[in-house]
Amino acid sequence: MEHEKLDGPGDRSAVSNPSIAKRQLSRSDILKLSVMGALLLAALLLLNVNMDSSEVSPDFVAAGVVIFWCLPAVIWSQRDRLLAVRDGLDRVAAAEAVAPTGHRLLSLFLISFVVLFVETMLIRYIGSQTRIFAFYKNIPLIGAFLGLGIGCFRGGGGRREALMFLAGITVVALFFAVAAQGLGALLGVAASLASSERVFGYGMALGINSIALQFLANVHMGLFCSAVFLGLAALFGPLGRILAESFEGIGRIQAYSINILGSLAGLLAFVGLSALEMPPWVWFLVGLLPMLYWLGRGRARRIGIALIALAALIVAPSLHHTVWSAYQKLVGREIPHGYSIDISDTFYQVAFDLRPETIAQLGADPLPHYSFEFAGRPNLGNVLVVGAGSGNDVATALRAGAKHVDAVDIDGAIVDMGRQHHPEHPYDDPRVRVIIDDARHAFKTLAPGSYDEVLFGQLDSHTALGASSVRLDNYVFTQESFSDAARLVRPGGVIVLSIVTRVDWMRERYARMLEHACGAPVEHTEFPTSSMYTCHPTKADPDPTATGIAIKVPVDDWPFPYLPGRSIPLSYVIVIAMLVGTSLFWLRRNGIGAVAVTPAHGHMFFLGAAFLLMEVYAINRLALLFGTTWLVSAVSIAVMLVEIVLANLVVGLIQRDLRPYAYAALFLLLLTGWSVGPEVVLGKSSAAAIGYALFLLSPVFCAGIVFANSFQRSPNAGTALGANILGAVLGAWAEYLTMATGIRFMALLALALYAASLAALILAHRASRRETAHSAP
Repeated sequence: MEHEKLDGPGDRSAVSNPSIAKRQLSRSDILKLSVMGALLLAALLLLNVNMDSSEVSPDFVAAGVVIFWCLPAVIWSQRDRLLAVRDGLDRVAAAEAVAPTGHRLLSLFLISFVVLFVETMLIRYIGSQTRIFAFYKNIPLIGAFLGLGIGCFRGGGGRREALMFLAGITVVALFFAVAAQGLGALLGVAASLASSERVFGYGMALGINSIALQFLANVHMGLFCSAVFLGLAALFGPLGRILAESFEGIGRIQAYSINILGSLAGLLAFVGLSALEMPPWVWFLVGLLPMLYWLGRGRARRIGIALIALAALIVAPSLHHTVWSAYQKLVGREIPHGYSIDISDTFYQVAFDLRPETIAQLGADPLPHYSFEFAGRPNLGNVLVVGAGSGNDVATALRAGAKHVDAVDIDGAIVDMGRQHHPEHPYDDPRVRVIIDDARHAFKTLAPGSYDEVLFGQLDSHTALGASSVRLDNYVFTQESFSDAARLVRPGGVIVLSIVTRVDWMRERYARMLEHACGAPVEHTEFPTSSMYTCHPTKADPDPTATGIAIKVPVDDWPFPYLPGRSIPLSYVIVIAMLVGTSLFWLRRNGIGAVAVTPAHGHMFFLGAAFLLMEVYAINRLALLFGTTWLVSAVSIAVMLVEIVLANLVVGLIQRDLRPYAYAALFLLLLTGWSVGPEVVLGKSSAAAIGYALFLLSPVFCAGIVFANSFQRSPNAGTALGANILGAVLGAWAEYLTMATGIRFMALLALALYAASLAALILAHRASRRETAHSAP
């Protein structure tokens, strides 16, 4: 496969496509494209208008069907004109033959910054704008990996690729900013029908058990996910080509270190913006402005600036009071007697005035389960509310006479909304202490036996944990979590669980879990919108993990309360199978299937797959120690990147092959990490927890030494890096196996993939020796 070699980051002396002269965009073509765009925009606005309606109207369905099924046909029919737009960018890139070459180290640092920043940004933005990607969290990540890997294989990126990327991300911004709400609601209906488990919605609760309907709905979702997946792969392909080109002419270890440092800078920049609750238009500006480095100072740069500004403007508008917290997109609006809050444009909770005078004015209590949470407990002292949110539970506890309330919530932005907009202003009461923390981490820091009531509010997260498909609330609803909560209750106290269940197996599951955690019978009360479970702990469960496994309920190693059993749901199997097929098609479409795959490629491929699984495993384990917060995920990934840089330094200083020693240490550490779980340091000192965390992350250092030694000896940086990134695609798909196997299995799977990488390395050495022997005179 031929690669074009460029002398600088923006140098491309000729355009490879000979048909540019034949495809010209006339005024008539521009007018037609404008009319098409206006019609599509009108359809999308029609969808958005219907979002405030509780029913799905015929024009809503018609507009959704037109967009979903007809848009691809329209794009295909106009492909020549759209290609003419692309060729126009080619002409702009080729017109200025020489751009400032700059420094290759700076080029590599900037492209590495952009890749990780934009990748993280789009995962967050797409998941917030289209709810199904809050559940299929890995799909944008895998699409980005696929595009980057193919781009690295092709290499030769410069000004043209920078312009194509900026044009592409503007289209992506337009689609998810405008179309996402309408399409997201339409796909939400399909997701509800598709799911035979309580993963997405209400299909099973409504008694819709048609296998044919479920299959068709899954295919519908799969087609949409495949289209987004291919779009993101195409978007990141140009970045991969620039990344591969930036590695040329630099020593392998030095280049890889700069690549990691640029990635670390991109991660920290996005984490900082998220912590400051910056809106998406700021993300787009920070992530895209470095692309101007490749565009020189002429017309290409002016077009690039215009595209960046347009993308930022597209994502800037927001409805009502929109806050982008460190975790999710929150949209609040005033309603009669309260304040409604949506997450990802889906109703989440309402801060409502439930004082007696308001109830009397309304004629009935619209939310009776709140008053039931503290009923019959006249001497209410200390109360712990888990998932305090905007403050309804806290306000009810205060009205019930609680002397002190500890209000725990992981997202400070939701608490701030309640502080500002709740009609009863519960967070202004001096009896209330707000704790912004993960519930499981809070359980470890609060004093045992100190509460008269521990209340689990209606937690239901729409957000996954970093790169993992595990959601933020999953570890709250495990057997170990309920046992931890029971230890906080003083004698005579009570645990109350308020939760939306919808299906019988979930109602039975929570009753069994609380019964074993409390060692006492559980009272179960049903309300129109939720279920309420109450129990008085008499003794602590001595071994909650064993109990959970015995009664087949969620435990910390299998934290999936919304699945009825250890299996991968059909709604995931069908969609993932379609996406795997889409991945293979895109690989062959881009000529990767024609590349002679060598054992050396296989070695780098399996290293990438194993590393991603090891990363997800470590983040999930550390979440149990330090909480499922954004800070824990960010620090974990940052420490891994620093370890890789340290591994590079070791390889650079010790001029010998360290891979045999690194592999031995890697296998030993992974086996030890699999056998020794975080429970050994739970409740111990902070030093013990930090020590375990460093031990859990130590395999990254060993893996970094293996990769650095192999990368240093690779004849082509681009193909080696591409194979490694494509391996991460396999690792990301394999992560879904945790729904059937549990979290710990990922350590063993990573071990098996590292063993495969070692086997491929041995084969590569043998092939190299045979080639040397044949070439000897």
